[in-house]
Amino acid sequence: MFDSESSSDGGWIQWFCDLEGHEFFVEVEIDYIKDTFNLYGLKERIPRFNEAMKMILSSDSPDSEDLNDQSFLEVYQSAMDLYGLIHARYIISPRGLTMMREKYVLGTFGSCQRILCDRQLVLPIGLSEELSTSRVKVSKNLFKFSN
Repeated sequence: MFDSESSSDGGWIQWFCDLEGHEFFVEVEIDYIKDTFNLYGLKERIPRFNEAMKMILSSDSPDSEDLNDQSFLEVYQSAMDLYGLIHARYIISPRGLTMMREKYVLGTFGSCQRILCDRQLVLPIGLSEELSTSRVKVSKNLFKFSN
């Protein structure tokens, strides 16, 4: 699951988004993450918030030694949750919508497997804002993006 040989040039965000199974994520801009307005209400929801924020903003990606350290993994769990919540807010911003549209058009999210859907592209949908409540689902696009 973890690629410990991953380049550290892109930092934690790029490393995290490049992990297998994280295709639904886009790389949230650092300025967006640093803007306290975009973080409103998240500090109370995330244990070890400051450490998680420091990890997310780190220019280094984790190595195999980090991934075997229990205290690192606890902060990493908080960082994953925090990044997911920030990401959910980011993708409804103009820049985030553009990035998600690009992924949709490229077919990154996949296509419907039903034969009558004629390989219609799908979109990821989060069913809850609560952490660990439900997994992301994919749904047929009920509208067309305009070019």
